[in-house]
Amino acid sequence: MSRSPWRSLRRTSAVTALAVAGLLASGLVGTAEAARTTVTGTVKTDAGTPVAGVKVSIKVGSRKAVTTTTNASGAFSANVRTGNAKIGLVSPGAPVADLPQSWRFKRIATSISNNQVLKFSLPPTSNVAVTVRRSMSTTPIPGAAITQCLASTSSADRYAVLAGSTKVAPRQNFTGAVTDADGQVTLSSFKDSSLGRLCAGFVQTDGGATTTYAARGPIKDATTDIAMNIYAPVVVPQEGVVQDSTASGAEGMKVALRSAGGQVDSVSTVTSSTGDFLTEIAEGSVFARFSSRSVSGTTAPPANMPRSFKATIDGTADGLTPWVVQLPATVTLTVEVVNADGSPVKNAVIRPASGGVLDAADPAALVADQPDAQLSQLIYGDALSDEAGMTSARLFPDSALGAFKVTKNAGGGKTRSIVVAAGTVLTSSTQITVVLPPA
Repeated sequence: MSRSPWRSLRRTSAVTALAVAGLLASGLVGTAEAARTTVTGTVKTDAGTPVAGVKVSIKVGSRKAVTTTTNASGAFSANVRTGNAKIGLVSPGAPVADLPQSWRFKRIATSISNNQVLKFSLPPTSNVAVTVRRSMSTTPIPGAAITQCLASTSSADRYAVLAGSTKVAPRQNFTGAVTDADGQVTLSSFKDSSLGRLCAGFVQTDGGATTTYAARGPIKDATTDIAMNIYAPVVVPQEGVVQDSTASGAEGMKVALRSAGGQVDSVSTVTSSTGDFLTEIAEGSVFARFSSRSVSGTTAPPANMPRSFKATIDGTADGLTPWVVQLPATVTLTVEVVNADGSPVKNAVIRPASGGVLDAADPAALVADQPDAQLSQLIYGDALSDEAGMTSARLFPDSALGAFKVTKNAGGGKTRSIVVAAGTVLTSSTQITVVLPPA
């Protein structure tokens, strides 16, 4: 019996439909991709001088960015998809005359069409003539390295580098600029109505001891050519010793000093095996910080002090009087960890309630004839709870201890944890009981 031609046609159509469905499911057949095109363009200064070596990145939609580099004529080209794009510009590896030492633009918004031509014009610059001197004298400091003190203040005024795009704020830095024999260097800065503080790093050697300093300049309006003096203060030696409450030397304490006004930025050292330290700082009012950090479960906690703390003093350095820093005696917070039925919980531990946030303890006098120190600490236990559910933490006295948590690994990626509310009075050794909820 012969087959109906209509039956064969229906069967062929069904096979074709299945094939098309499979291709759609696999993504081989679908909506048309955005067209590809070759983008060309140039990067020039505001005076029209081509800038070679600029890295240009073009990111269309959610696709991976395409990166290219300008040639000697400041020209570039790239094969990309059409559509809305964000473009980035990064300065060449070597500084370019009349531009900042290094700079970058991010997220320049535009739309890429067929055979698009992008012409970037960098912002105008101002000259910043920097002189680095010792104190208020005329003695220059040659070889001082100039940088932005803080990356967060390195943004210049917003500027539209591409016609039709919105203004963006370029980042700039001056790392690599060094003062000459007269202590001077001239920087090129994009126009900046609040040029971030500039730091002048230099090395001073006294009595065989070498110390690196960072003198800080003022915030200036750099929308026009300006001059700036950065004064490095005359320093004096400051020695001392850090001791625990038993007058034993505290080894490995970090000591950081900063003179008033930030003229010498955070000169730091570490105490010796006997707790001694020696550094240099500008004479007069100083901010001093003494700190310890030992929070690892495999690292033995320091004796007679919390695992992690900071003590800060607004004091005075005269170069003559050694500082004897005596930390206050600790008190013990003992925590009995139990289940809801009162049975002990083994292997629970005391931890800060909020990551590495320090809790303010009661102020204390640490150095004779200096103001009371502000103390802060992390609420960390010394060990896991034992068979009786007991664990403890050594802390500085605190009239209203901050919140902390007690936690236990319950296995399988689960934990049992409870936050103990702030307010525990810990002016002397104290014991509390904590009921740990189920996982």
